This record gives sequence, structure tokens and C-alpha cells, in this order.
Amino acid sequence: MKTIAIDNKNEIEVLIRSCKHCVVSTVSPEGMPYSVPMNFAYHDGQIILHSAPTGTHLQNIEQNNHICVVFCTDGTLVYQHKEVACSYRMRAASVICFGKVSFVENEDAKILLMNELMAHYTKNEFKYSKPAIQNVKVWVVEIEKITAKAFAVPHRKTF
Repeated sequence: MKTIAIDNKNEIEVLIRSCKHCVVSTVSPEGMPYSVPMNFAYHDGQIILHSAPTGTHLQNIEQNNHICVVFCTDGTLVYQHKEVACSYRMRAASVICFGKVSFVENEDAKILLMNELMAHYTKNEFKYSKPAIQNVKVWVVEIEKITAKAFAVPHRKTF
């Protein structure tokens, strides 16, 4: 089994969209990493996130708007030999995105992005109250660098 890089943009986007959550990492003013799982949408090459209007991650972004977002597919335990512990691997794929966050303040734009986010999880349509939209922080992550890998890929048999 081997690990392979995934370079095809369409394959990467399929991987991202197959995930149910992501992990967003920021850096504190003291240089400490801070990671939190979040719901997301992937739309027009951007990552859409939402959160409460306050929190540690937002304080970190005020100081440094560079973030890392990690997506990982559900894995399946596989092995090459049942009795060899080191032959066990998790067959899965991951995508790592580096980018900068900006926040959307316009209420109409927030609603459009929230609809994109909700569409990732359900086909239901939603209406948002004015207080709900005013009190949600909507993030847009402009991706600057993206990498992807598949793990525990079977070696091709050669004949």
C-alpha cells in the first residue's frame, strides 16, 4: 500500500464535498496553534464557514488571517498481512488548504452564503431572521495553496 498525491482539481473538489466537516486551524498571538472542527461549504473555489460572532478562533484571526483547513474522508482499516501490525493502514484521503479569511458583513451576501453552506448538508430551504443573520459570522476562505493525498492505495499489480 502506498500514499499518492492527488493533483487533479476535480478529484480534490469531489473529496472536499464528500466530507461532513473540516478542521480549521489558526495561530494565537503567542504562536500557539488552535484547531476547531467546523461545518463548511465549498463554492466557487472558496471555503465558506460560519460561527458565533466571538471566540478564540476569531481573536486569533484578528491578529493573523492566515488559516489552514483540513478535510479528511472517512477511513477504512486495511492491511497487507493480518498478523503484522505495521502492515495496517487507514485507507482514506485528505485535503489541506492554506488561505486567508475575510468576513462577510452584508446581510444579503450572508444569506446567499448560508444557503450554500446549508445545501452541503440538506436540500431544505431556509429563511433567516434578521437577528440570526446579524449574529452569525460568515467566513470566506480564499485558498492560496491546496494539497491532497490518498492513503493506503493498493499497489498496481504488474504482469
